[in-house]
Amino acid sequence: MSFDELSLEPVVDPSGWFSVQLRYAYLVGGAPIMMEDRVVLVDGEDEETAMGHAIEVAEEYEDEFETDGGETGLIRFDGIVALKELDDPPAAGTEVWHEFMAVPGAEAESDDEPLPVLRPVEMAFPRAHDD
Repeated sequence: MSFDELSLEPVVDPSGWFSVQLRYAYLVGGAPIMMEDRVVLVDGEDEETAMGHAIEVAEEYEDEFETDGGETGLIRFDGIVALKELDDPPAAGTEVWHEFMAVPGAEAESDDEPLPVLRPVEMAFPRAHDD
């Protein structure tokens, strides 16, 4: 058997579960003051189905908030940073990880510890439209 005849693709049964890194912008007066990435788990027979489920879950987190200074803001879903299939099925709806990050060029409040810089800056699947 030659090297060309060997299959290098592993045989893996799909788990039907995906981890999705979602990005949110915290807006005050329409301008972002902070970003948040969170990882959630969604089910799906393939990446396309999982992405649809991820968007549904992502939009449920959108909401209004109030700053320490009393300003009203909006948490807006900005897009999907990454989508990865899990090897084994987990419990549904579990948040795996999230992190608050600074918006490039935005000033942090002087008495707060600075947030880490936004990373990655580019998303694999950015928000398709502005409302």
